[in-house]
Amino acid sequence: MDDRLIDLEIRLTHQENHIEELDKVIFQQQKAIDLLSEQLKHLQQKLKNATEVNILSASEESPPPHY
Repeated sequence: MDDRLIDLEIRLTHQENHIEELDKVIFQQQKAIDLLSEQLKHLQQKLKNATEVNILSASEESPPPHY
């Protein structure tokens, strides 16, 4: 009976260690996701601003040189 109890305690300890390691990994991944999401928002805003400013309408465009 004692051997079974000791075996269960060892297994529980290993599982707790694995859970803590996985929790740390999940936390780091969430930080990375948050950072990437923020960077994506910033880039989307930059792209939106760049396309609004840099695109000319058809009437403002000069014809290509071969015309």
